Amino acid sequence: MFKVQPVRSPELHREICSVLGCDYVDGTYAFLAGEMSEDFTAITSVFGLCQFTLDPAEAVIHSIAYSPDHKDDEAITIMVRAVMSFCHRAEVPSIAIADGAASEDYIKSIGFRQKDGVWRVDLKKFYSSPCHYNAENK
Repeated sequence: MFKVQPVRSPELHREICSVLGCDYVDGTYAFLAGEMSEDFTAITSVFGLCQFTLDPAEAVIHSIAYSPDHKDDEAITIMVRAVMSFCHRAEVPSIAIADGAASEDYIKSIGFRQKDGVWRVDLKKFYSSPCHYNAENK
């Protein structure tokens, strides 16, 4: 069964980075998208990993990595949305994407808009009215 969940162990975080062939970003939190065993005690397949930092002013996504089989998989978008929701619930006002964390086309497709050279989402506005937010900022 597909699941998105936080990666709480730094060792597992590093191992997933190794499996996906992406750099481990020290000091980041991570969420993974993957297939879980029926009893949810084991990860049976990793679809993707999102590494991010957050502070009271802003969260920053440093890496969105995925396996080749899941490049265009909706699971990756759901994983990024889970990170956005987590940051919003933590009352972080905005989330940005670091240069090179994902392709520009993908960043646009999930609602991020470029302002002053930074791809960002105002989380309060986004979660107040996500359909309106995306329509007015395209």
